[in-house]
Amino acid sequence: MRQRSEGTWELTVSAGRDAATGSYRRVIRTVRAATKREAKAALSALEVEVGSGRIGPEDVTLAELLERWMDHLRSKGRSENTLYGYRRYIERDLVPALGSIRLSKLTALDIDRFYNSLTDRGLAAATVRQAHAILRAALNQAERWSLVGRNVAKLASPPRQPQRDQRPPTVEEVRALLAAATELDPVLGVYVRLVAATGMRRAEACALKWGDLDAEAGVLTVRRSHVAVPGVRTDKSTKTRSTRTVTLDPVTLAALAGLRDGYPEELTGTDQYMFTSDGLNPWRPDTVSTRWAQVRDRAGVDQTIRLHDLRHWQATQLLDAGVPLPTVAARLGHASGATTMKIYAHRTAHADAQAAGIVGDVLDP
Repeated sequence: MRQRSEGTWELTVSAGRDAATGSYRRVIRTVRAATKREAKAALSALEVEVGSGRIGPEDVTLAELLERWMDHLRSKGRSENTLYGYRRYIERDLVPALGSIRLSKLTALDIDRFYNSLTDRGLAAATVRQAHAILRAALNQAERWSLVGRNVAKLASPPRQPQRDQRPPTVEEVRALLAAATELDPVLGVYVRLVAATGMRRAEACALKWGDLDAEAGVLTVRRSHVAVPGVRTDKSTKTRSTRTVTLDPVTLAALAGLRDGYPEELTGTDQYMFTSDGLNPWRPDTVSTRWAQVRDRAGVDQTIRLHDLRHWQATQLLDAGVPLPTVAARLGHASGATTMKIYAHRTAHADAQAAGIVGDVLDP
């Protein structure tokens, strides 16, 4: 330890050799201590923390860690859409509340107080849990980088999130929405029809190109998703990083044919977007959501119905009709049937009850 000025001491503790470079690592901390005895006590406490692995050679703030973590995710190819979402939580919530705290001082109590403050602001449990997921992932990486000995976010208690019971729109509501979209803009009407008929995600529909359509076979291949965030517009792979083919019903296929016939020939090439305003760029997913609000108003339906709920409507229609779960999962682009079952457990339970009735009828004719 070294006295830097009256009441200020610089403490240095060895943290062993760096496995990669072989050089010695040190943890340095400046503390306030009125006497040499107090400084020695602080040094002993620091030795214990370093020895237990709680403090690494760098004791950065949480804000510094989050910045390094974001750079790391970008270098690993994480999508711009995901990074943009993380950045919003980091800048709006995490850094203002916890950013100045050094990793060695961050506790589960600090984190729980942060979660409580978000709840007190009226934020939903899902929003608080998203902040928790970001914080936990960043501290997991800090543990791998030996910046912390343990991830204190694992000890925190985010609020429970009740399972959202999917309440898809009714058939009558979907028909009203489709009619309203067509009245507002015939091209938007085709878009809404396509989403309802296939269960595609909105960004997947925005990224469709004419080369993805095989009109003769009546199928559409979903290959990509469009990302539009501040400073970035690009196509990326689908959410599950897989390509899928969905069959179109005759009316939806005819609607796409009519859309194509209405475009100038130079905008119908295989590499041209189906839904575009300038002939070069596809519709932005957020712009489609804005227009969806207009459609919803015009249709006079429940104002909580989201464009994404057409995807749920597709799934429930198929499951209620007895379409096998693997087929529904493949059509929606879920990574596995387990994902479909988790989201639509209430619908699969209904099908299971039907199955029990069928077996019962056979056993007791």
